[in-house]
Amino acid sequence: MAMLRLSRVFCVVLAACLLAGGCGTTSDETASVANKPLRGAHARLKIYRTNELLAAVPSARVKVDGREVAQLGVGGSVMVDVPAGSRQVVVDGFGAITAYTLTVNASAGKLYVLEISPRAEPVVAGIVFGLVGQMVEAASNPNGGTFQVRLVETKAARG
Repeated sequence: MAMLRLSRVFCVVLAACLLAGGCGTTSDETASVANKPLRGAHARLKIYRTNELLAAVPSARVKVDGREVAQLGVGGSVMVDVPAGSRQVVVDGFGAITAYTLTVNASAGKLYVLEISPRAEPVVAGIVFGLVGQMVEAASNPNGGTFQVRLVETKAARG
């Protein structure tokens, strides 16, 4: 009986999160960044989260060089201008044991499109083996966590 009630609560929370944009939002700041020309020695990062429903409930927390820039729900995106040079993009989820890190060597005047998607490994490990499975998966993979981030496109920025 308790499991039935717990699964109902989970379904209601999942549905609410999906209807609310995956419990993460994009900001108005993104639109204003997209419409501004880049400053001289800067690059632009466009970071978006796929529409996959695997790991849909946690928001993907995105940090660039240690500064949180977004909490992205399913289908969410953010645009950030950064100084040219080596940039660390780190993505994790609520309660994550590890995070996924990508280094982007940003050149001035370029737009870098980064895609965040769920990693199946920790989800499966958690379903099959519970918290212990997630901990083992995290310990065996230094670039782990609920999400992964990858560079999908580089091009000249507008403006």
